[in-house]
Parts: sequence; C-alpha cells; structure tokens
Amino acid sequence: MKYKNLLFAYSLEIIFGLITSLLIIIIGPNAIAFLALFAIRPFILEREKISNQDKFWYYSFQLGKYVLFTLSIIIIGFYLINEFFLSTNALNNFRDRMIVLVPFYLLVHGIIGLIAKRNIANE
Repeated sequence: MKYKNLLFAYSLEIIFGLITSLLIIIIGPNAIAFLALFAIRPFILEREKISNQDKFWYYSFQLGKYVLFTLSIIIIGFYLINEFFLSTNALNNFRDRMIVLVPFYLLVHGIIGLIAKRNIANE
C-alpha cells in the first residue's frame, strides 16, 4: 500500500522534520517527543494498492539511497566545518542536540521525495 497523495505525504515529512529540528535546537533533546504526532499520518492519508510493484520498490530504494547519501554528506560537512573552521568545538558542546539528525532525516527525505516525484512525473 502507498499513499494516494504523495505530495501531501512528503510535505508532512518536511513540516514535521523542520518543526522538530527547530524545537530540538531551541528546547533541547526532549523535543523529539513532537515526532510522536507524526504517527497520525497513516490515519489521515488515504492509501491505495501499488499497481506496478517492481517500479515502485525500485524508486523507493533509489530514494532511500539518495537520502542516506545526502544526509551523510551533510553530517561530514558539519564535522569538517566544526573541525577546521570554528575556534570552539561546537559539536561536543551540543552533543545532546545531535539527536536533531533524526528529524533532519525526515526533512531531507521529504525534500528529495518531492524532487523525485516531480522527476518521475516528467518521465
């Protein structure tokens, strides 16, 4: 089963990822509890059967690879900036705030999902 309105599903990921990331930065790691609201998504969105499963799982796998690659590059970039360009070790000072990577994954997944959906629609 997949969501009928993928545009809305990916938009929800972006919204929840962004809000949770900001809450973690502002309030602290306990704000990760806001992601529990994301669990209502299956009850809100309509689902439909997957017509061409091979094509669907292929695109789903490709989307996952792109998201993990992008997130890895971002993490490495943050580390390099922290290591070479900042005078203080900001990552160690905010170690408890590194949990922000969990909702940041949702944010990146939503953005890349919308881009992939647009590219698939153009094919």
